[in-house]
Amino acid sequence: MYVDSVTGDPWFWSPTSPTDPVNQFLGQFLPSNRAAKDELAGIDFDAPKLSGRSIQQMAELVEAGLSRSQWFVTGEVDPRLFSDSFAFKDESVATTGIKAYATGVRKLFDQATSKGELISVEARPDTQALVVVWRLEGRVNLPFKPKIKPYVVTTTLGLDPDSGLICSQLDEFSVPGWDLLLSILLGEGFGAKPAPPVEELRAAAMAAAAAGGSKAAANVLKSASQK
Repeated sequence: MYVDSVTGDPWFWSPTSPTDPVNQFLGQFLPSNRAAKDELAGIDFDAPKLSGRSIQQMAELVEAGLSRSQWFVTGEVDPRLFSDSFAFKDESVATTGIKAYATGVRKLFDQATSKGELISVEARPDTQALVVVWRLEGRVNLPFKPKIKPYVVTTTLGLDPDSGLICSQLDEFSVPGWDLLLSILLGEGFGAKPAPPVEELRAAAMAAAAAGGSKAAANVLKSASQK
């Protein structure tokens, strides 16, 4: 297990593979958990849960919360929406618990420059999930504040079948992880082109959804972000 050198808390930056030396190495240079926890001190992580909501109600609550606080990059989550068993994963890192997730996000992204711009939120009753598409850009809190090449993230929020709360989060990127890492270390000129402005992506998603439904919209977003 990898722990914060100041507080002794587990890292958010916990590689999904124990043989992932790049993420292990970079994680050592992120700020300590203490500063991030202080910045999130106003959040009541013990607030009563909003259990028993319909999937459409959860979609509306998530859309409102992300529009307000962009918690995918700020960590300013609404704990009432999350199950105590919440777990996060992407292709490089994983963590459990909404407080650990919020702290990790807060320490990972430079709050002065980073944005998680919402494109769409879709309720999928057949899989008991919400699919959130959003655009990420900004800088990472490594010592030299490297810039993140703008890209699109598709986040699948799994809902607990009993409580209706968010119990899992899976992030999938429009470009490979190695491409993002190279752009962070070497600049945006490497690999895939940056994602278009969020207004263009929203317009493309709305047009595709009107013509062919939500899955068509997702495909348009994926292709648009790679042009």
